[in-house]
Amino acid sequence: SSGINAEYGVVDVTQQAKEIAAQHPAVIPQLPPITAPLPRHLDTRTLHRFTGKCKVTDLTGITYSVGEEFHKLELSALEQLIETGQVRFILELLKKLSSSDSNKGLRDLLTGIDEDITKHGLSCVKESDWFCKPRLFEIGAALNRFRELRRILRR
Repeated sequence: SSGINAEYGVVDVTQQAKEIAAQHPAVIPQLPPITAPLPRHLDTRTLHRFTGKCKVTDLTGITYSVGEEFHKLELSALEQLIETGQVRFILELLKKLSSSDSNKGLRDLLTGIDEDITKHGLSCVKESDWFCKPRLFEIGAALNRFRELRRILRR
């Protein structure tokens, strides 16, 4: 059999590879152990943007003003928001949180919101019959999408 396959053969080069590897030992740096990140607490006072002119545009977000400029809290990627009443509830919740002096972590903040809803219903943010309950995931995602929300590291 002639051709390309005739030029190639099976050769065991394991020993040669081990000798080359022994000549060039690997240097593995000693790294500090991985630790859990410090908890971040949300400074809800940075939600003050929602105390001025705000409006629910539709399921895609909340428009708020900063001086003469209007900005949008983009919620279009939150596919589980299916009623504008859910977005209205999130807006009123942001307004309520902006007047609180809470420095809780996101998990604790969402747990507190869930407890308030359980005890007082959706009127825990404002008396209205135009609200629908969003899941806590959407509330957390809305907070996460507000880029001006300041986070504070707590030791």
